[in-house]
Amino acid sequence: MMAPCETRYGLLVRLAWELRAVPVTTVLVLPYHAEPVLFVPRWDGRREPVLAVRRTERWLLIWRGHEIEADRLGALARRIAWDAA
Repeated sequence: MMAPCETRYGLLVRLAWELRAVPVTTVLVLPYHAEPVLFVPRWDGRREPVLAVRRTERWLLIWRGHEIEADRLGALARRIAWDAA
């Protein structure tokens, strides 16, 4: 079993790969003393975060306040592509 930070990293990398296919540019930040965060650059230069969080026994990805099951990465990638356009 992976540690939570490894699982979070893996989910965000897989989402970044899905977003690359849509195509959406991403920036994965790996701070030394914090958890990884995936950012989606906007047209105005700001970056919006995508967070991976564990709720009880399942992982969710959070985009603009919406919680999406981590096993639906393709659907989330399409939603981000639509929202970020």
